[in-house]
Amino acid sequence: MSHQTIKPAAVTSAHLICYDHEHDLMPLVFANCHYSFEMGVGSKIEYDFVGLERQLMDRLLYSKSKIEITAFLEVII
Repeated sequence: MSHQTIKPAAVTSAHLICYDHEHDLMPLVFANCHYSFEMGVGSKIEYDFVGLERQLMDRLLYSKSKIEITAFLEVII
């Protein structure tokens, strides 16, 4: 997947990752965890970290441009 590359001076809020903990992250966490309950043992929660990582990348990273990071100050002698 090819992303547009932009210079730091051109960065706007649309280029940055912005999320709300309750609205954006918690639904992904809940969608990628599996609860089980066994009498005498109690509850067990397992997380699908691979699935969670994939969904985070799809929702938060793939739509963003790459920000070109170079030296902030170059001295030419």
